[in-house]
Amino acid sequence: MAEGDGADDLLNAHPDPVVKYGKGAEGIVVEAINPAFRETFAVDGADVSLRATLAAEDALSAVAGAIQSGDALDRETVCDTTDGDRRFRLRNVPTADGGYLLYTALGDGRGRHEDLQAEVDRLTERNERLETFASVVSHDLRNPLEVAETYLESARETGEDEQFDRVAQALDRMRTLIEDVLELAREGRVIDDRERTTLESVATAAWETVDGGEATLTVENGAATLRTDPDRLQQALANLFRNSLEHGGADATIRVGTLGNADGTGFFLEDDGPGIPEADREDVFEPGVTTDQDGTGLGLAIVQRVVEAHDWTVDVTESDAGGARFEVRGVESLQPL
Repeated sequence: MAEGDGADDLLNAHPDPVVKYGKGAEGIVVEAINPAFRETFAVDGADVSLRATLAAEDALSAVAGAIQSGDALDRETVCDTTDGDRRFRLRNVPTADGGYLLYTALGDGRGRHEDLQAEVDRLTERNERLETFASVVSHDLRNPLEVAETYLESARETGEDEQFDRVAQALDRMRTLIEDVLELAREGRVIDDRERTTLESVATAAWETVDGGEATLTVENGAATLRTDPDRLQQALANLFRNSLEHGGADATIRVGTLGNADGTGFFLEDDGPGIPEADREDVFEPGVTTDQDGTGLGLAIVQRVVEAHDWTVDVTESDAGGARFEVRGVESLQPL
């Protein structure tokens, strides 16, 4: 069977191997094959043999019979490809003057099971996160909402400015929580576009967004470069700075630097505050976990989301000064160390 010249754009764009055939005076004639067919079966465009693609004789007779009779066909079969024998779903789609043969590759049972299980795991994790979001929002919004309602009622009765101030504070609290929840959701997106920047430039930009008070920031080996989304990494570092200031005080000493080769490629941020008890370290990245009554408990959760979106990992340990130390690893392009 010889290849024709009438392959259209749709045929060429199809991701699966496809044969377009016609019926004429000479019998069944292949009119076109698409690029996927050429690559899968190493066809050079001269002759297309149905027998050469099918490894099983029974499949050959079934497919040939369907083409001759103009009947639809949908079956699994083994095909001889450039990668050896592979299983395909082979379909005959007849038309008024011919038809199409579509070869859709099938993974083995184990691969399909693993793909299904991975999808189930992803959906389970997503549902758990949604439940966590709902729990945090419903719990943390309820309190300031009740406060606002209480003081608003009192303000209507007394007209005192103090009551209105309390309402404004409660609304600010609600606004902060909503912004943090939205930020948490956004930061889970995978990062595709990255650019090379220095650790010092990102750390400095993040520091400028927080109220450092009398605290001091030292960036060691700041000339080290890394490929990242600077805006999202800046958000993560800013949240780590705020965590250090909230727990270490306005005069905290904060250090940022690169990890040595013995510790793996990456960077750290540490402070001289009270630190995080070892028993609590696994929970600090969970949404809603906080020891600060004014905090939302989402700052470190956002940090973890940003890190994971980069395909990095983050762990918390203790600094030499006894404070908190956050270590980010897997930053393969961080140079020099």
